[in-house]
Amino acid sequence: MPTTDTASSHYTAEQTSAYEAYLAAMAEHNIVCARRGATTREKMDAAFAASRAFDRFCELAGLSIGRTNILADRQRLKQIEGEFFRLTEATRSAYSMIHAANGMGVIERRPDGIDAWDHDACVCLFQDAQVILRNAIQRADGQ
Repeated sequence: MPTTDTASSHYTAEQTSAYEAYLAAMAEHNIVCARRGATTREKMDAAFAASRAFDRFCELAGLSIGRTNILADRQRLKQIEGEFFRLTEATRSAYSMIHAANGMGVIERRPDGIDAWDHDACVCLFQDAQVILRNAIQRADGQ
């Protein structure tokens, strides 16, 4: 049952034609897939033809299914890229700090009065954090 939004919509002839072409391509895909002896290649060709018809319909109807052609989507992607950059830089800084502290050798030296097990656990935590941060940086750098 159409909603109020779709009931009052006026579709262009081009949109209607593209939708009908999509339905025809889907019907052809179903026929090919149901045909005994149809090869995988024939089935895939029919599927890709239906996909192209759907893409054309979406383009004409102004739908952005699986696409980033809407301004808000592009702006959101830029925002996410900016956040990713800031997080990567913060990760680099944290890694550098831990790497420097670890490089000074002070972490491995246990001060008097500190429990050996607690100290060893702390050293392990620092080393694990260093590994995690280094891996995050490598992933951010695409390595």
